[in-house]
Amino acid sequence: MSSDISRSMFDLSLESSDCICAIATPHGLGGISVIRVSGPKSFEITRRICGFLPSAPESHKIYYGFAKQAKGNQNLDEVLVACFSHGKSFTGEESTEISCHGSPVISESIVQALIASGARLARPGEFTCRAFFNGRIDLVQAESVLALIESQSRQASRLALRQLEGELSVEYGKIEDCFLWVLAQIEAGIDFSTEGLETVSFGKILSRLDLEKIRVRALLDSYESGRITRDGLVVVLLGKPNVGKSSLLNALLKEERAIVTDEPGTTRDLVSASLSLGGVRIELFDTAGIREANSKSEKLGIQKSFEMMEKADVVLHVIESGSPVLGELSIPAPRQSQQIAIVFNKTDLNIKASNLNPEGAQSFSVSAKTGDGLAELRTWLTNIAAEKSSETQLAVSQARHFELLSKIDVSLNSAIKLIKEEQSAEFVAQELQIGIRSIHELVGKAFDEQVIDRVFKEFCLGK
Repeated sequence: MSSDISRSMFDLSLESSDCICAIATPHGLGGISVIRVSGPKSFEITRRICGFLPSAPESHKIYYGFAKQAKGNQNLDEVLVACFSHGKSFTGEESTEISCHGSPVISESIVQALIASGARLARPGEFTCRAFFNGRIDLVQAESVLALIESQSRQASRLALRQLEGELSVEYGKIEDCFLWVLAQIEAGIDFSTEGLETVSFGKILSRLDLEKIRVRALLDSYESGRITRDGLVVVLLGKPNVGKSSLLNALLKEERAIVTDEPGTTRDLVSASLSLGGVRIELFDTAGIREANSKSEKLGIQKSFEMMEKADVVLHVIESGSPVLGELSIPAPRQSQQIAIVFNKTDLNIKASNLNPEGAQSFSVSAKTGDGLAELRTWLTNIAAEKSSETQLAVSQARHFELLSKIDVSLNSAIKLIKEEQSAEFVAQELQIGIRSIHELVGKAFDEQVIDRVFKEFCLGK
């Protein structure tokens, strides 16, 4: 679908006459706010409220003076204005950035003055979207801008920054180069098959495709670690009522997040909280106690407990110290990549243990009340987070990438299979073309309004 349709569906006015503005930083961050202005006539519109700007400001130079109202001569604030010429800014357009004092009143008054001078308020994600449409970044890098803004851990920000720097785009480019090269050889063989001209052998083509298969598979396999790095390690506390799941959640957080009472079944819904361990975000979920419930609300809570367990990266089976493990919990089998541990809580009660641990199961004896044993549990969770996350290695972190890479993998395997079966070259070419279309959708060389909306809908103003 054409980019014009996509722009219209995303409700972006990207005509050449548009100049947009928005506050690009939170109010009061370090006592400073930054207002971003981008589009044709950015210098002229900014000069209408910042008369100290020269008629032809230099790119990447900062100018000092007072911003004034669009009409009248009243000062709004003492400001610094950075200028960026066409082709040398984030959006690729002529742009300015006005740094003012971090008062909401001041920054919003400057935005209103810019609007009165001919700019319009930018829509969410419009600056990044313009950078994409102007060829400054591809769609993969555009996604990384949002990932960087939303990063909740040191590792997540570093992974997003590597994507913004283009490392992932380079890998996708190598896959595209391979597909295009193989497709060219296949089509050359089709076109010149009757003329006796020598073309690249199928053996060489298969070798190239086999190498690319390793690359695609490695990217697909990196998705779990990339997702955990971006969204955090999901840890679910599961167990019967009154075994101390809520107390354990509070103890791990070192704050009173969940309600704790002696009454069984207090937790009827999911209670979530996050913390950072070893630079990785940990998402903790306290769940409803598992038992034969009579009330509808408790049954729904228990159902949510099992649903959350299916999504978890780590499941902590919380059992009261001294209780037998076998038969304690009737739960589904864990996923292959899921980590399971048994946590014997309430060791402060000094109850003699019985049937403590099935052979080979990871277990911890803790007291959420006194804190005994929690250091070992935290260390174990930290090590798992480090193993499952990715900081130094390139990793796929978006579901959209995983979906399209899966399609590319299918096309790649189908093409290899057809070549080995000595099927018609036209069928091989068809599979390769499907793969190329998926690659182009991945990096944004081909897109429709749904793709653009999916990428940019979560952006905030000024980005």
